[in-house]
Amino acid sequence: MKVSIALGATAVIGVLVGASACSNPSGKSWAITYEVSDQGGGTLSEVSWADSPDRYEDKVVQREMAGPVGVPWKQDVVVTAGQKAIVTAKPTGRLRLTCRILLDGTKELAKATAPAAGDPVTCEKVTDS
Repeated sequence: MKVSIALGATAVIGVLVGASACSNPSGKSWAITYEVSDQGGGTLSEVSWADSPDRYEDKVVQREMAGPVGVPWKQDVVVTAGQKAIVTAKPTGRLRLTCRILLDGTKELAKATAPAAGDPVTCEKVTDS
């Protein structure tokens, strides 16, 4: 009787762990490159971006780097399919920033330019499932 109870508990634990460990069993993800640039160079006071630390989980994590960060800035990440890829940069001084999101380092998915010098810039794109 003790053996059947122990086996039953083990089976339940195994099912629970297996069910919660993988919300994206196919691992379908996008290779994303974030870029931030300005025609004259300069620095950023802050840059933040999203990535998926585990391609088998349907979530993204916001990362942030405090400045000064040199421009141009570039970061390669993985974003789980169906999740939002996003990058935001804040300039120091009167820079007019441009950002881009690239798929596989070549195909442009999003591009934006700050509305005015000194303003932050954001690019975002929800990846296809």
